Amino acid sequence: MCGYRWRQSGFTMIELVVVILLLGILSVFVMPRFVDFDTFRSRAAYDEVAGAVRYAQKLAVASGCEVQFAVSGNRYVLRQHSSGCSSGPFADLTGFPVNGGTVSGVSFSASPASFIFDAMGRSSSAATITLGDKNFSVIAETGYVDAP
Repeated sequence: MCGYRWRQSGFTMIELVVVILLLGILSVFVMPRFVDFDTFRSRAAYDEVAGAVRYAQKLAVASGCEVQFAVSGNRYVLRQHSSGCSSGPFADLTGFPVNGGTVSGVSFSASPASFIFDAMGRSSSAATITLGDKNFSVIAETGYVDAP
């Protein structure tokens, strides 16, 4: 015996490959349980529509003209009177940051299907908007959008 002792330290290449292989297999089967894209999609749609309703109210106050929020199928749209602030039919908004959109992947409904914000920000009627399993409401007297 020559007095040198070989001391084994670290992992062998086979052990490293097996650990990486097991981590890969676990990530394929376990990660989808932690990341649910439907939840993200539902929350994004909720935030988008709540933001659009808030924008409609703020636009009505800022412009002094009525703004209509209307829902049809899975689409929502913001409208203002086509001629003047209080006369003529409502026409879709164009040239604004928020003018409408389509909600996909989530059930979407509003009761009533349309309501109008006046120049004071009040809503023409109380409204409840449902997106998937979440909903928010608009208070008629104040126009407050109660979206937690």
